[in-house]
Amino acid sequence: MFTDLNTALAITKSNLGVTDTTKDAEITAILTASTGTDNNGTINYRPYLVAAYFLPLWGAVSRSGLIEGDGAKWLKPADFTPLITSLLTLQESADCGLTIDECWGVDALRQRLNCGCEAETGNVVVGLLGANVI
Repeated sequence: MFTDLNTALAITKSNLGVTDTTKDAEITAILTASTGTDNNGTINYRPYLVAAYFLPLWGAVSRSGLIEGDGAKWLKPADFTPLITSLLTLQESADCGLTIDECWGVDALRQRLNCGCEAETGNVVVGLLGANVI
């Protein structure tokens, strides 16, 4: 569906809210790694998958993770679930008829991004954070 890298890059950046070129190399690398091919062997870029891939990391970084000042509530990976789900569903529809490496399949990425793993919940670093806070 998206055979032009520049178009795929623009779509990915738009969905991530990236307006400059500072992240182009990272986005392009993942766009290239996650491609699919159609029956004619044409490379298809997957911008919605790449946006979903970067969203939890860059969304948290851009907002510094803070979502409420009083009581200091921090952004959780689960807060991105609705948008990630929508992006991956959109990509899944665009992937019809493509051959894709199983590591970059929508289902595999959906599971990794939304699994609720210990590392994603922040439970892994609780002891470290407590030790460093004065």
